[in-house]
Amino acid sequence: MRVKKPSAFKIFWYGLLGKNPYAPTPVSKPSKPLSLSDIVKNYESYRKDVRKYKAQKRIQKMQEKARREKERRSDVTNPFYQLLFSNEISKRVAVDKDGVVVYQPSIGNSVIHIFNSLVSFLTAYILVWFLYQLVVLITASFYEIDSILFYYKLDFNDHSKLWDILNIIIITISGPINSLIMGFVFYNYLFIKAKSYPRLQLFYLWSGLLFFGHFFAAFIAGVITNKGFGFVPLWLYWSDFTKFFFALISLVVLGLIGYYSASRFLSTTNNSFRIQRSNRALFYFTQALLPFLLGFLIISLLKIPNNFAYDSLILTFSVIMVVAVFFNINAPALPQLQNRKYGNTLNWVLVLLTGLILYSYRFYLEEGLHFVIRLSVHITRAGGEM
Repeated sequence: MRVKKPSAFKIFWYGLLGKNPYAPTPVSKPSKPLSLSDIVKNYESYRKDVRKYKAQKRIQKMQEKARREKERRSDVTNPFYQLLFSNEISKRVAVDKDGVVVYQPSIGNSVIHIFNSLVSFLTAYILVWFLYQLVVLITASFYEIDSILFYYKLDFNDHSKLWDILNIIIITISGPINSLIMGFVFYNYLFIKAKSYPRLQLFYLWSGLLFFGHFFAAFIAGVITNKGFGFVPLWLYWSDFTKFFFALISLVVLGLIGYYSASRFLSTTNNSFRIQRSNRALFYFTQALLPFLLGFLIISLLKIPNNFAYDSLILTFSVIMVVAVFFNINAPALPQLQNRKYGNTLNWVLVLLTGLILYSYRFYLEEGLHFVIRLSVHITRAGGEM
């Protein structure tokens, strides 16, 4: 039988594939038609493979979920899982070189840490708020403008003819300027002076951060509400772009203050075990973030039904400082913390003092305190008529 010569393309293609282009093409046998039983059998086999595949996928999904949960539990940067699954509820304890127990991790100890920081925050807030209002009302007294101090605001006679653009700016900026100065005093000078007293350091640190908040966060709150510090750019006739620009700078400054406050929060620990790298995020959570949020809630409840947006926004934007601490999770600890092994007890003196301060703040300022301050100097000749 004569074989037909293949085409040039077939010779080239078969050469690439390593086949003989002159070999005869095999004739395929006609396929046998499928019967009904074959179709049923193939479908059952297909369903069996599908069930097996789905079972394998479920097992893989469960294994992946378990793996991710295990990773989250051991993640040193996750304070929520640390609170529930880390050393704080384990049976391990911190011991010194002599085998003496120096710290017993437990949820109860975490609650004590939170409560001690909370009462320091509340006392610091009342101090900062009162000094802010006090400076403003004293400044107003130089212009013979009387004021009434309530627990929720400092009230003036807005219809007085004594007001002008200059004294509006001077009076409203006096409180924030004082807060900025006092912020440096508490944050730097007093905090460093109290290096041997971690609880006092914590109070000074909260005070310093809240003083800074009553300058930078107060500016943002004032721009939004046109109250308080916001009267300054309002009466200086700043453009919206200028207000937004300085508000953005204030946000950045708040973040930087919080970021570099991480080491200062570490200095407030009562035991070096709490600030080990594996416990660092949990420490920030119980020492900074949760006390701030609880304090914010308590202050808001105290001011009901007179929660003014200006004061609330100051605390809202001040939380940026606390959140920024978590971005400096590897902040260096100060050398004096390495041998700090104090016990963990509730600061009852500060708890009682805080309760008394909050009670006085809410109920004694309910009706308001009317301040009439007159500063005058009279000079006459000796022996003359008085």
